[in-house]
Amino acid sequence: MRNWAVIFLAGLASCSPCSFDELRCDGEAETRKFTAELRKIQTKEDLSRSLPKIKKRFNKIAGILIELAEYQKKDPEPVSRVGDELFIEMARIYEIPGGREAIESCQSEAIHSLDRAARRSR
Repeated sequence: MRNWAVIFLAGLASCSPCSFDELRCDGEAETRKFTAELRKIQTKEDLSRSLPKIKKRFNKIAGILIELAEYQKKDPEPVSRVGDELFIEMARIYEIPGGREAIESCQSEAIHSLDRAARRSR
């Protein structure tokens, strides 16, 4: 049983991004997916149905940002501008009645993860 755990962990390690560029590409791809999901939301009902996916996207992006922060400590590189479209969609969602509150509740777990990582890195 122990051998399976080692093989499983080795497989996970081989699938994870191993460079800053790969992480950045993953982050950009995830941001594009998130933006595309937000574009589909037009009503409060659409937003309510999408909340689990939104929360998942926030958490995934937070994880990527935490990994990127470790690389940037070693070798700072410029940040991508792919988040601009995401920002525009988030602003639009905030205009939907109850949108701001819904988004803020979805992002709270991701924000806490980022805060914990920032505290550990000090």
